[in-house]
Amino acid sequence: MLLLAAVAIGGAPIALNAISALRNRNLTVDTLVVIAAGAAVAVGDYPEAGLVIFILLLGEFLEAATVARTSRAIEGLASLIPAAVKLKRGKQEVEIPTADVKVNDVIIVRAGERIAIDGVIARGTGTIDQGVVTGESIPVEKSRGDAVYSGTILADGTIEVRATKVGKDSTVAKIKQMIAAAQEKKAPLERTVDRFAKYFVPAVLVFAVIVYLVTLDIRRAITVLIVACPCALVLGTPTAVVAAIGAAARKGIIINGGRALEAAARINSVIFDKTGTLTHGAPSVVAVNEVCGQHEDKKIIELAAVAEKLSSHPLATAVVEMTKDWELAIVAPDDFKAKKGQGVEVRHNGLHIVVGNRSLLAENDITLCEETDDYIKSRERGGETVLIVAHGRGLCEDAGGKEADRKGNGSQSCCEKEICGIISLADTVKEGALPAIQSLQTTMGGMKIALYTGDNRRTASCIADALGIEEVSAELLPEDKTRKVEALMADGYRVAMVGDGINDAPALATADLGIAMGVVGTDIAVEAADVAILNDDIVSVPRMLKLGRKSISVIWQNIFFAVFFNAGMITLAALGLISMLTAAVFHQVSSLVVILNSMRLLRGMRKL
Repeated sequence: MLLLAAVAIGGAPIALNAISALRNRNLTVDTLVVIAAGAAVAVGDYPEAGLVIFILLLGEFLEAATVARTSRAIEGLASLIPAAVKLKRGKQEVEIPTADVKVNDVIIVRAGERIAIDGVIARGTGTIDQGVVTGESIPVEKSRGDAVYSGTILADGTIEVRATKVGKDSTVAKIKQMIAAAQEKKAPLERTVDRFAKYFVPAVLVFAVIVYLVTLDIRRAITVLIVACPCALVLGTPTAVVAAIGAAARKGIIINGGRALEAAARINSVIFDKTGTLTHGAPSVVAVNEVCGQHEDKKIIELAAVAEKLSSHPLATAVVEMTKDWELAIVAPDDFKAKKGQGVEVRHNGLHIVVGNRSLLAENDITLCEETDDYIKSRERGGETVLIVAHGRGLCEDAGGKEADRKGNGSQSCCEKEICGIISLADTVKEGALPAIQSLQTTMGGMKIALYTGDNRRTASCIADALGIEEVSAELLPEDKTRKVEALMADGYRVAMVGDGINDAPALATADLGIAMGVVGTDIAVEAADVAILNDDIVSVPRMLKLGRKSISVIWQNIFFAVFFNAGMITLAALGLISMLTAAVFHQVSSLVVILNSMRLLRGMRKL
């Protein structure tokens, strides 16, 4: 009686699942198990019936444990947001629930605390551990104007953060939404296996009846039912998909379901946007060149930074940012005048400082000597933007009273014309861009790589040359990018589009696989994409594509193993060569083999 009670208790949930499936006109694995266990009870084999139920429940436990392990990277997301924050009101701090924070509120975060909202640092500096969001292993230094994200930890310092996104719009909330959506989306291969299993179950029932009619051995027929349960086949794809999604999430890559993972495995063409994807998306100083020999690089940058101190232009920001390398304290000029499309001119400590392009110099009756003009043109041909730095007559004397002697190369006339330096700026290539492109070219086998950008052709060509990309299309509107992606797909290519901005969104949505770069990318780009790379690391692109290929390989391994193993076991059961007990054990072994094979993807991501 105790055995019968155990069978009833353990089998109740399985029976309920089977009944629910039958109401929807579906025959499932649970149906086979219920029939097998019921038949064993009917013939008085209570131990075998109990073992069938126990082993199935054990299999479900192992499956759940595997899924739980793969989801560890995102399971604790809800706990990453503190329940309360310190809100700044005037000169006071008020503790309020995090849910009550509104956009533009300013909260205070101290060392060791988690940041509760997405925002921008309004005051202070600090070291922030962003690993849980971006996968970065090293904390980053951030100061006023830098973006911070919910769920990250302020490791050092004190900052005031102005909220830009709260609640369901925050980074952590969106990652949770993406993960939840991803786990619900099946791959085409998974749907195919599901359809196969749906027809396989009634076929097994018919075969078991035939075995009984031929042999008149009810135990042999029950053994067929036990061993034929296609658990390994059904588990093969979803466990691999969930393991891959979990492994990628640990590296800051959110894959939007099995369909995206399967698409990644088939990609043979990768199209990159330029600005913000292969490059940093903002200009920075790449070279400083003194002209009349009277100023070091540091002095040229200092003069330019004083002139640009009050300007909001990206080039001005890059120049002022450069002063941090030399720890220069830059004060605002006495008089400031911005010249749209030309540059700036200021007065400071009795000097008239001019920073800008040729037209601004001409307006101030300053001319370029041939050597300097040639140098500027060479930098511009390399896709760089040039700022010419000059100040009022008497620059050379003020700087040291020395006359320049450049061995007859014309620089003396430049000195007389008050030009003291040239600053070259460019949107520089990301550190990981070259390794990423090389990885796609060398290890992905015959991958077509192209650069599609809205930037000018000269700049685009320079970036492409630096990265070894042969195909370049420049000055493209968003609809142009989309048409070119469609043309590639029409030619038979499986296209992945990588971008980060609003102008990339149509192409991201059109491509076989859209990959959005970084949490710093626009919401529109992320929503249009199939994959979001939160850590903004371009090397994650080849890693993700390799993971897709490896995942599909594991899935096919699982399918072939399950099919041939089941076929062999069914044959042995029909011939009466294995018992019900042996069938139950081997059935569960097949499921365990498939689960363990899928779990290899968790470790494999580290090697990609």
